[in-house]
Amino acid sequence: MSSIQCTVYIDEAGDLGANRGTQWFVLTAVIVDAVNEPQVRKKFQSIKARLNLRTVHFRNVKDFSKRAYIVRELSDECFHLVNILFDTNQFDKNKMKSEQAYNFICRFLLEHVSWLLRDTNRKGKIVLSSRGTSRDNELSSYIRDKLIPYPENQIANVFTAVEYKPASAWDMLQLADVCATSIFYSHEVNGYGVVMPCYASRLKSKFYSHKGQIEKYGLKYFKDNMKPPKGFLKAKRACSL
Repeated sequence: MSSIQCTVYIDEAGDLGANRGTQWFVLTAVIVDAVNEPQVRKKFQSIKARLNLRTVHFRNVKDFSKRAYIVRELSDECFHLVNILFDTNQFDKNKMKSEQAYNFICRFLLEHVSWLLRDTNRKGKIVLSSRGTSRDNELSSYIRDKLIPYPENQIANVFTAVEYKPASAWDMLQLADVCATSIFYSHEVNGYGVVMPCYASRLKSKFYSHKGQIEKYGLKYFKDNMKPPKGFLKAKRACSL
């Protein structure tokens, strides 16, 4: 049986590194089957037309209702999410550079994405958001030459290519930005002492799950001790029923 073709769009939210402004760094993969991509693109064009936006960078959309509208509309489309969360308060920059930490996070992400693709008979290319720096080539080379080929990385043989595209010109990478930032807002305590889990909650059905379990599959903390204490995030919610 031939494999289903898909694309894995990867983007991030937050700042990676100690004392750089955010506690949480999120790396997100959005997996979209080729057959579903035209409809997702059409929906994204409709959202931009309704909100009079040329591009959708979620953190730049300041109005809560507009953010909620974006996530609600996208939640009706067909895609899957895998997220790796990294608590920068536990990042020792004396032991590891930010680039090295990013590489490890990326390995975790691709490992989990590959499990999803393997178990659902999919093959896909990886599309990363371009920063326009030498880091683009370094990361794509790392993925292509040091991650994918080696079985010990526990990455299944499901990826066909690695590409870079600028997020500003690529609706699907803007989708990845919306999803990554939604997860970020569900964990990052803002200046008023609250978190905003409503966007991520709306996307919950899109998370990769295994035997009904999302945690450690669609939502993976880089280390187990990075998971917030039980009840902490709930106590920080802006609202709760």
